[in-house]
Amino acid sequence: MQKAKTHVLIFFCLLCIFSCSKNVGTNPSRADAEATFQKLLEECIYSSFESVPGVSMTVKAPNLGINWTGASGYDSKAKEDTLTAQQPFRIASVTKTFVAAAILRLHEMGKLSIEDPIEKYISPEHIQLLKKGGYAPDSITLHHCLNHTSGLYDYALGGGSYLELAAKDAKKRWTRTEQLRLAMESGNRKGNPGERYSYCDTGYILLGETIETMTDSTLSWGLRSLLGFDKLKMNSTWLETLEPAPNGMKAEVHRYLRGIDYTDWDPSVDLYGGGGLVSITEDLSIFLQNLFNHKIFEKKETLDLMLQKREYVGVQEADDFRRFKDYRQGLVAVDVYGKKGYMHNGIWGTQLLHIPELNCTISINYTHGQRERLMKKTILVVDNLSKKE
Repeated sequence: MQKAKTHVLIFFCLLCIFSCSKNVGTNPSRADAEATFQKLLEECIYSSFESVPGVSMTVKAPNLGINWTGASGYDSKAKEDTLTAQQPFRIASVTKTFVAAAILRLHEMGKLSIEDPIEKYISPEHIQLLKKGGYAPDSITLHHCLNHTSGLYDYALGGGSYLELAAKDAKKRWTRTEQLRLAMESGNRKGNPGERYSYCDTGYILLGETIETMTDSTLSWGLRSLLGFDKLKMNSTWLETLEPAPNGMKAEVHRYLRGIDYTDWDPSVDLYGGGGLVSITEDLSIFLQNLFNHKIFEKKETLDLMLQKREYVGVQEADDFRRFKDYRQGLVAVDVYGKKGYMHNGIWGTQLLHIPELNCTISINYTHGQRERLMKKTILVVDNLSKKE
């Protein structure tokens, strides 16, 4: 017994020593910044005790001359193929940032107003579904859908029924109508429009339909044309199965949830506005960097509107609000070491963040799991570098 205890003690001592040797500092010189980012990826994998098999990241901070992309580890839990930074992945709910920006582009173009009711832009069939579900589509605005105050029940994450149902036939081709119908049948509304925050994919698939209506085309063409994917040279971003994948793309990074590999599931399970885009960290950072540097919207006021804080009425008191995410229009406002940041996460393991004060954009994708420490340490590196300028 004593011998076993000694072995355990030695093991943990060696583990602590090795862990310390792997700890990456956050105050490098400018010349060592890129090497530090790569070491942070390796530290992320090592410190996760193999729960994170791989991670890719892009850091763009043009004021500091930083434009770095890297990867480490593997593209699946099987650890058979090395992950590269050019491998695309389903970004899931990070798609909402793109959809929100496209709606706001239509708003600034005068094609619609975000205060319009959704019934102006969705099909008669969907209007009737909403009414049968106990909703008033003439009272739910695009703005309500943008910041998750529509009161609509979330078909995707409101309960376990959707994923359980989808698991029975992973190859099923879902339609937006089926998802909306499921929302109407699976749960009750989350309050009156504008009363409270309740995260909701249902509202975003209706925003996706709005983009289709107002561009008289597909959602894929609407996003691509309104946001200027080609102009921005986002050459590795597409709406999966709704448009062809770019030529020469590598195999997608595997996607996991609750230990289940969803990579081979039909993309329609999360496709019509709440999710659906496939991308790489480089393209994601290009998009958010250009968004915050006024290269996507024509008017500065449109970005201000996207970042506008929602004023709640009714049952949600000011104290109660602190318990909820500070969701704006397609972005979540966060405090990062005393600096204002805006971000969005995707359920498969994607993070996208911009810090205006540093003019820094960071995008991260984890093959499986995630470690908040990587994002935090990357921010500290950029912040410390900015103090040296």
